[in-house]
Amino acid sequence: MADTVFINVTPNFDLYMFANQLAEKYKMEGFNVTVANFNNSVVLTFDKNTGGINMLLGLGQGIKATCMLANGTLSINFSDGDWTGKIIGLAVGWFICLIPFITAIVGCVKQSQLPKNIGNDAMVIASQQVSPQNTDPQYVPPQQPYSEPQNPDNNINQ
Repeated sequence: MADTVFINVTPNFDLYMFANQLAEKYKMEGFNVTVANFNNSVVLTFDKNTGGINMLLGLGQGIKATCMLANGTLSINFSDGDWTGKIIGLAVGWFICLIPFITAIVGCVKQSQLPKNIGNDAMVIASQQVSPQNTDPQYVPPQQPYSEPQNPDNNINQ
C-alpha cells in the first residue's frame, strides 16, 4: 500500500535540511532512521522494533518515505511498509495462541497510521522552515503603512 502526501513549500525550501529535521524527530521517538540522498530526492527509512520477538508479535513498525521537490511542491511517497511481522503474528495467533493475534492487530493499527503521522509531522516541519532571507540579522520584514485609529468621539455630531 503506497500513500502520497503533497505539501506546498516556499521557492527556497531546503529538502535536505527538511529530511534531517524529520529524521531527528523520529530518532527521538525511538525509530532507527536512515537518510539517503539521490539526485533531487531524499529517501528516509523508518524502522522501530522490527527484529526478534517483536516481529513474531507483529509490533514492529517500518516504512520508506521518498521525498521529492518539484515546482514548489514537496511530494512524499510512502512504500515498503513492514507488514510481514503482522502477518506472522496473525497466523501464529490464529492457530496457536491468542496473544500474538492481539499484538499483531495492535501492530497493524500502528503501521497503518505511520504514513499519516509522518505526513502530518512533515507538514509541520515544512511550514516551520525559515527562508534564508529571514535569518539575516539585518533583514527587516515589510510593514503595513501606519494609519491613525479613528476616535469615535470625533464622529459624534454636536
